Amino acid sequence: MKEKLYRFLAGRYGMDDLNKFLFALEILLIVLSFFVPNVIIAILFYLVLVLYVFRSFSRNIVARSIENQKYVRIQSKITHTFKAFFRSLKDRSYHYYVCPKCSQIIRVPRNKGMITITCPSCRTQFDKKS
Repeated sequence: MKEKLYRFLAGRYGMDDLNKFLFALEILLIVLSFFVPNVIIAILFYLVLVLYVFRSFSRNIVARSIENQKYVRIQSKITHTFKAFFRSLKDRSYHYYVCPKCSQIIRVPRNKGMITITCPSCRTQFDKKS
């Protein structure tokens, strides 16, 4: 029986960051459905569950990997934006901005007016008020 399971799971995609997010979303929807019983929440739960199982057992590893890379790119932009915001709140002598291309956090001094910021990693230039 164990060998049949191993053969079935061989070559399957498994878990990645997007699947972890989908799993956390399922738990959130379950908890939410206890407090606010709603048909829409139940439908969302089942859609996320089907997507989670489909991605976990998929044999198309390249497509699932591309999906995960897109998710990680979006997630990093969001988390870096929040990190930059909170760093700007803590450090009163510098502003922290996120590069629009590579999402790197860039520190610039305050009270310099409109400046052109060059990202040190990807060399993208963008204008911001410091």
